[in-house]
Amino acid sequence: MNDQFDVAILGAGFEGGVLASILAYNGAKVLIADAGVHPRFALGESTVRHTFRMMKIMAERFGVPEFREKFSSGEIIHKEVASTFGVKKNFGFVYHREGQHGRPDEATQLVIPPYREGYEAHLFRQDTDAFLTHTAIHHGATVKYRTPITGVDIDKDGVTLRANNETFRARFVADASGGGAVLPRLFQLRDNPPRLNLQTRCLFTHMIDVKPYDDLNLPNGVPQGRRRWYEGTCHHLFDGGWLWVIPFNNRPGSTNPLVSVGLSFDIRKFPKPTDITPDQEWRRFLDRFPSIYEQFKDAKVVRDWVSSDRLQTSVKQTHGERWALMAGGSGAGFLDALFSRGLATSTEVINSLAARLLQALKENDFSPERFDYVAQIHENNLRHNDMLVSASYTAFRDFDLWNAWFRVWALGVGLGDLRLASIYRRYKQSHDDSILPDSEPPMGLFFSNHEGFKQLFYDGVEKMKGVEGGVVPPKEAAAYVFNLIRNAKFNPPGNGLADPNNRYLDPGAPLSTAKTLFWLITNAPPEIRKMSLGVLADLKPKHRAVPAATGV
Repeated sequence: MNDQFDVAILGAGFEGGVLASILAYNGAKVLIADAGVHPRFALGESTVRHTFRMMKIMAERFGVPEFREKFSSGEIIHKEVASTFGVKKNFGFVYHREGQHGRPDEATQLVIPPYREGYEAHLFRQDTDAFLTHTAIHHGATVKYRTPITGVDIDKDGVTLRANNETFRARFVADASGGGAVLPRLFQLRDNPPRLNLQTRCLFTHMIDVKPYDDLNLPNGVPQGRRRWYEGTCHHLFDGGWLWVIPFNNRPGSTNPLVSVGLSFDIRKFPKPTDITPDQEWRRFLDRFPSIYEQFKDAKVVRDWVSSDRLQTSVKQTHGERWALMAGGSGAGFLDALFSRGLATSTEVINSLAARLLQALKENDFSPERFDYVAQIHENNLRHNDMLVSASYTAFRDFDLWNAWFRVWALGVGLGDLRLASIYRRYKQSHDDSILPDSEPPMGLFFSNHEGFKQLFYDGVEKMKGVEGGVVPPKEAAAYVFNLIRNAKFNPPGNGLADPNNRYLDPGAPLSTAKTLFWLITNAPPEIRKMSLGVLADLKPKHRAVPAATGV
């Protein structure tokens, strides 16, 4: 029997590194066991504002100084962690029809305001994951690489883990192994089939020599967004799927020439072929979409394609006596990479799990009900994101429908970020745990605990189901969704969400900001106005974070 630990974490990736850093910094004896080594490839490369907001909240809550000093914004990690990350100034969506060049008026873009945290990031995961694991080691965690866990036994006093010829003992085990799915496999937790509507598959790789879409000479021209498409995460949409382009070489000072590329298909429209290689499938796809072909005609693959079967997974339960699953990869369930929600969901789960786990260690009480809230986060996120992304794949069949549905997502993201910014400001001042995100019913979507948005979302989803079932024409559904947004009293009118012709949403632009501030003063609902108190502070120039105080 090797050393005794308080917590054993399976997986030395993003989630394992963050959770282990928190626990070790706060005095727990932590083991990280991983079947592989660093550096290594991982998906989940595009952040949203929610990700870094949660990292800053966890820095305040748990005291880990590296979270605040080195991992609280896209700009800071590029300077303090590695020079291999890209910048993300927008979410871009460019629409395509098979056999035709794209039309300049068929594109949408959500610009990310540069306030406070600055722009978002494209994470080169081999560097972020290694940094976070090293942070955990710095604070006292023990890491065992090349240690695949082959058995986990739980008794009333703790957990026994078996790997190779070694045995470890811990009081609790958290599975952050992602696609390795150690506990789901050993405990037979997988649902078969998954209890999800979405059915998609993916092929992905890293490339070099990918041309910026903005610089192409296309017959119909290139859509002119508020920001260059190559300065953000660009999504090429088509009926039945989408393609992501995540550049790591799109910011000054980047030393990384790679671009992450992934192609997602609705399996019901594009079954996985069995008679061609992934590279051949990629080439055939490019032949069908001439504008996308122009961006990739000179690109070279630098690692073998990965071609998945159905991506979606779900489990029968996410925690039990002395164990819990994390959210990353296909741990507690996986949906699709659309909207880059993976890391944000991971930070939500880590924040709530770490707090409850530290208290359980202190009281030596690991009753499963202590972690019921974490299970609710898993379930609500999976269920609501299945609705959101399934409706998005339905919207891909018609640009007008996409132009409408895109705004439901954008509204939820914007107001959810406003909510989290308010929480962070107030928590910094008071350190009152009742303010924190996990003191409220879990959202599932960034703003779904707001009754008005929840109802708008549900109504929109029902109409999209009608389109999917062939009983509602896409144009009719688009008009319906726009009407929902137009009549939403909590929708800031200055952002232009209700205007179909305003396809490039820039909530941080001076005119939009001024209109929103006027609305907040005069007509905004009380709960929105309350969340927005202190918004002027967010308009200050971004600055370097102050180091955290030692301890919590």
